[in-house]
Amino acid sequence: MTAAFEAPFGGKKHSFRLPLEGLQELQAVCNAGPATILARLMSAQPQAANMKRPNAEDYQLGAQDPDFLANWNLYSLLRGIGGDWRVEDVRETIRLGLIGAGMSPTDAFIAVSTYVDRTEKYPLVDNVGIASGILLHALTAPAGENPGKAKAEETTTATE
Repeated sequence: MTAAFEAPFGGKKHSFRLPLEGLQELQAVCNAGPATILARLMSAQPQAANMKRPNAEDYQLGAQDPDFLANWNLYSLLRGIGGDWRVEDVRETIRLGLIGAGMSPTDAFIAVSTYVDRTEKYPLVDNVGIASGILLHALTAPAGENPGKAKAEETTTATE
């Protein structure tokens, strides 16, 4: 069993945990496996959030201007690799993580409805990191554990 992941959510610290049942429900709701969902969540590029597409007309030399070309390349790079996450990836990872850590389904629904769904007050992108952390924690072993390797048991032998 994985330990709980703790992160601030809704103005206070919460515990999140995604056991196997939670991962299976997340997979069904998002129609993707946990690794794919994690990859989508981690593709978010916050530095590209407010970036506008460069317009060649705004540059002295137009499309041949070195500054335009540099800005265009940066814009293309950041937009091309980021932002494939979906609302359900964020919302359901947080909801199921709260439930897996012991919160009632009703309270988890209320928390997500308040702090994820109300995008006019809480930008959805602010919760992408929390969802990424929850899922990453669920898919990796806690520090110091080595899954797949049995721990040696201590045995004692009787000496005569």
